[in-house]
Amino acid sequence: MMSKLSELEQRVLLKIKPRPEEYSLLLSTYDKIANVLRKTLSTHGIEADITLQGSIAHDTWLSGDRDLDIFVLFPSDWSREDLEKKGFSLILEASKELGYYELRYAEHPYVRVKLGGVEADIVPGLKLLDPSSAKTAVDRTPFHTRYVNSVLNSELRDHVRLLKKFMKTIGVYGAEVKTRGFSGYAVELLVIAHNGFRNVLEAASKWKPPVFINTLGEKLTKDLMRELRSKYPDSCVYMPDPVDPLRNVTASVNLRSLSSFIIASRCYLKNPDSVFFEDNSLVDSSRIIESIRDRCIIFITYKLREDLPPDVIWGEAFRVSSTLAKILDLLDLRVIDYSAWTNERNTAVIGVELDECYLNKFKHYRGPCIAHEEERLVNFMRKHLGKGYGPWVTHNGCLDSLDRRTTTNVVELLRSRWLEFTVSPHFKLVKPSVEIASVDVVEWLISSGAGKWLRDFVLKTPVWMEKCIS
Repeated sequence: MMSKLSELEQRVLLKIKPRPEEYSLLLSTYDKIANVLRKTLSTHGIEADITLQGSIAHDTWLSGDRDLDIFVLFPSDWSREDLEKKGFSLILEASKELGYYELRYAEHPYVRVKLGGVEADIVPGLKLLDPSSAKTAVDRTPFHTRYVNSVLNSELRDHVRLLKKFMKTIGVYGAEVKTRGFSGYAVELLVIAHNGFRNVLEAASKWKPPVFINTLGEKLTKDLMRELRSKYPDSCVYMPDPVDPLRNVTASVNLRSLSSFIIASRCYLKNPDSVFFEDNSLVDSSRIIESIRDRCIIFITYKLREDLPPDVIWGEAFRVSSTLAKILDLLDLRVIDYSAWTNERNTAVIGVELDECYLNKFKHYRGPCIAHEEERLVNFMRKHLGKGYGPWVTHNGCLDSLDRRTTTNVVELLRSRWLEFTVSPHFKLVKPSVEIASVDVVEWLISSGAGKWLRDFVLKTPVWMEKCIS
């Protein structure tokens, strides 16, 4: 039974549902781009279908969105190499006529153009009769559009919009590396599977990882579930694609995003409030500056030598941050939290909060015991003798040592040992700046566009969480 919308949800829907003039803008922009693409393809004697895909084609988009997904579907007998070279070059040639454009890379290259305030991703793909013959991930997209449009009605589309807005507010919407959350298609499938916005939240409030979401009805068998678990062993939530059941639509969702959604669902059902649907972009610099006092928060900034695709730079930034956290733990420092931000071009910032910014003057080392080979005992003595106090023989017949540290300041330590945690390919040749949080650092981060990330990292508690206990 479809879940009914409350008065609150109906009011929210009035704000997030696109207006007629927004439809007109996006569809007219699509026509302009499609006409230029057709002209270019015709000039080269290439036949291809130009199609609108994604949330605009599904009519599940939100007011204010200015994004188009345009797929150019080339003949099915083209190879992957044909798509990446011949298909991409044709799209690039057309894009140059449209004005501003950027080269982007996902599974294969595509072009992003900006026209009249609208961003459009123009993606090469193959025109197929069956999704099982897909040569790239994007080849399934037209089949997703057909499936969603065959199942959703106008009422359910509004439920999708509410769930998208809810997920955006709590920070779990988007499958890209930056978020590792739920894609637009995953949100649509959730609403279809549970028949409504509130029904999705009711189901999610009871989830315990790993989660299995039935998008196939009676076709979801135990054997299929086992195959999905085997194919995606690291997933915390499984949602088979109705178009390709052995593909997990939610493979990108990490445990943090899943847990946030579960908790927020419980909180909203307990205490529905407009705060779950409100953009919280306000950054109060004075509050952030007040909050960094008496805390050990360190920012490590990389100025890269080249512009990188967003997913690449986010992935490498997260890798550096997780490596840094492991190294700090080995140095006997308690890591409270760590995160990363990037301008999605050439700058990345790693944030880490520690229990304290100074190490003890001495480090305790536990060595080999008498049962071990003599060589290990001698090597331990040779390494630690004269470094502080020890080695000495402990009550349990082992060697220990208490060595004086060369530096106790964590910032100085990270500056001198930056190569140990800078492990990502595009980062490892760039010496970062390492600074403790200060007024100047906060102001620079805000001016660089990192204000919302900084606010969330420093202040920690999301606004909506206050409704969990009220």
